[in-house]
Amino acid sequence: MVKHLTNPLLDRPAPLGNLLSAAARTLSAELDAGLLAAGFDDIRAAHAPVFQVIDPEGTRLTVLAERAGMTKQAMGELIRHLTDRGYVEVGPDPADGRARLVQLTDRGWSAVEAGVRVVEQFDRHLDQLIGDAEVDRLREILTRIIAGEGSTYPARRENSAVMRLE
Repeated sequence: MVKHLTNPLLDRPAPLGNLLSAAARTLSAELDAGLLAAGFDDIRAAHAPVFQVIDPEGTRLTVLAERAGMTKQAMGELIRHLTDRGYVEVGPDPADGRARLVQLTDRGWSAVEAGVRVVEQFDRHLDQLIGDAEVDRLREILTRIIAGEGSTYPARRENSAVMRLE
């Protein structure tokens, strides 16, 4: 093997995947800080998939997992955490007594409202920083990337489920 004297990646622009991941971490940190400021010190951006995909009348855990692109086990962990802290409750599904339905509690709905405020505030910040038209264009481009347009990577339904792009 030949020893390289330089790293060819050092002279290249940052890979887009790295930039997108760093942007996602920034947005998650903003959400975490906003939830904490609103008094929700026991939930984080990692719990957002539950809040984003649950129906107002409640949703079965298996459906939540599918919509969020997660395993049932991973979704179950999120639901246990949120149940223990009073954000959701799990009870029988009135349509099928054998099934269980996950529903937001009043505290859960308050967390949703706080999260929406944080997201709206950050969206306004981005509008001011780069302009409304550029934000709209960025959303359109990211949606196309997530959908896998022109990619050799097979687009999967769960890629877009959390954002409800469908």
